[in-house]
Amino acid sequence: MIGNGVYQLSEVSRYTRVPRSTVRAWFKWRSDHAGHGPLFRSDYQSVGGDYAVSFLNLIDAYVAAFFRAQGVTPAIIRNAYIVLQNELKAEHPFARADLYTDGVAIIRRTADEVNSPELTDVLTKQKFFGELQDYLSRIDYIEATKLASRWRISSGVVIDPLVSFGKPVIESFGVTTFVLANQYRANKENAALVADLFGVSETDVINAVTFEAEHGTRRAA
Repeated sequence: MIGNGVYQLSEVSRYTRVPRSTVRAWFKWRSDHAGHGPLFRSDYQSVGGDYAVSFLNLIDAYVAAFFRAQGVTPAIIRNAYIVLQNELKAEHPFARADLYTDGVAIIRRTADEVNSPELTDVLTKQKFFGELQDYLSRIDYIEATKLASRWRISSGVVIDPLVSFGKPVIESFGVTTFVLANQYRANKENAALVADLFGVSETDVINAVTFEAEHGTRRAA
């Protein structure tokens, strides 16, 4: 798990802003085994009833959530994921670079040239010759593998599987948002004091507090 990130499904739900019931259905069978079954498979085995997923699992879910928010139907999301898995022989096709949507279809850049405008509908194979705005620009990718390496989830905050087991951290320094936000509350909301204690800027502290207010559930005692 070291270097791959570890996330509970509740964290996936908070970070992606997808209801926990939907996230659970994406990763686990329903209790009655009805429906199509899980869309994603965790990189980790369940241990003693505990269920966790990896950073690439998290990015798969984030991208699926993005497509869903743009208006792509669940059926197209599921079918496109399966098609890309088979065509690319990839365990995490939604965690790869060069995916787009027009709000109806899931589209992939298929040309070898990086700057080529050739795009292809994953399901119909219809060709597009133009540019689509890259709404997934918050994700950084490894050039060699085209796999996601880091998610700039919020202003000044990143999720990097190589830092703090993939927990959200301040981009400029690597301190977790949880620690900074807790210290902010413990020190009577004195951002300057917390910044001095941790060697970060006041902006970093406020970014951490804002992120935890929007995405966190834990609070200091």
